[in-house]
Amino acid sequence: MASSAPGLDLRECVMSPALRQFGVRWTGLCCLLLLIVSLSGCTRDTYLKLFGYDRASLLKKFTPQDDESLAIQYVDLLRQRRFDQIEERLDPSIKNAETRDALNGMWGIIPAGEPSSVKTVDSRVVYGKDGSTTSITLEYEFAPRATPTSGSTELVPRSWFLAQVVVETRGGVKTISGFHVMPIPKSFEEANEFSLLDKGISQYAGLCLAVGVSVFTLYVFVLCIRTKTGRQKWLWLVPILIGVFRVTVNWTSGQWSFTPLAIQAPPVITLCSPYGPCMIQITIPLGAIVFLLLRRDRTSDIVLHR
Repeated sequence: MASSAPGLDLRECVMSPALRQFGVRWTGLCCLLLLIVSLSGCTRDTYLKLFGYDRASLLKKFTPQDDESLAIQYVDLLRQRRFDQIEERLDPSIKNAETRDALNGMWGIIPAGEPSSVKTVDSRVVYGKDGSTTSITLEYEFAPRATPTSGSTELVPRSWFLAQVVVETRGGVKTISGFHVMPIPKSFEEANEFSLLDKGISQYAGLCLAVGVSVFTLYVFVLCIRTKTGRQKWLWLVPILIGVFRVTVNWTSGQWSFTPLAIQAPPVITLCSPYGPCMIQITIPLGAIVFLLLRRDRTSDIVLHR
């Protein structure tokens, strides 16, 4: 005599051809959309305009203007080799006997002449009980210029450098607690633009993992909806979208980082600042895996009792 669990349709325990075809189509659609976004020339400005912003205006909204002005002022002092005025504002924690040599070394990195463009490309603020810490990253662009040499003229190509200034605010007093400069081969915006071209194994591996986890989670989510288990299936929809143990892939550099104690929903998220690199965060879809295992166990029990 056949027995069955109440409320469970055995026909729903096996992936139907239609559902399998849906999963294949969704995988193809994900890959197609990624290719279109990458190759169509769309930028973050294109998407931000849908919300009434561009990169600069969005970043400006979250950047303390007084700290930004202070950062620009002190980079200008560095370019002018006015080291005494910089040292007066430096936080005591970073001042030592080598400060002047460090400032002189940073000055040597900066191209000669006036920059053609200065813009803030990153801004981060941390508030504490007694003040705040603001990290401002500025990009300086220098246009190509002709430089006379012995009997001829040499063309110096376009160049860029980044300057990061950390401003500490305590009791209404602002000090510089961090000051760094670094030349870069191309603009910060261009370097961090999302593209599928000219990437390494680590980026492609991260992308494949992200697509695979997304497709698997979506498949289990749809499977849960289609399963006839009564009202309890609706209680599973949220847990299915929860992932643990986060892996973050920096799309620009290809670097992977791990956060063992992390819970995230949905399991795959892509984050990016207005000018910074895209960060793909991938977690193990624990909720989807547990649901699928429990569902298979229940299916096996039904088959054994038939």
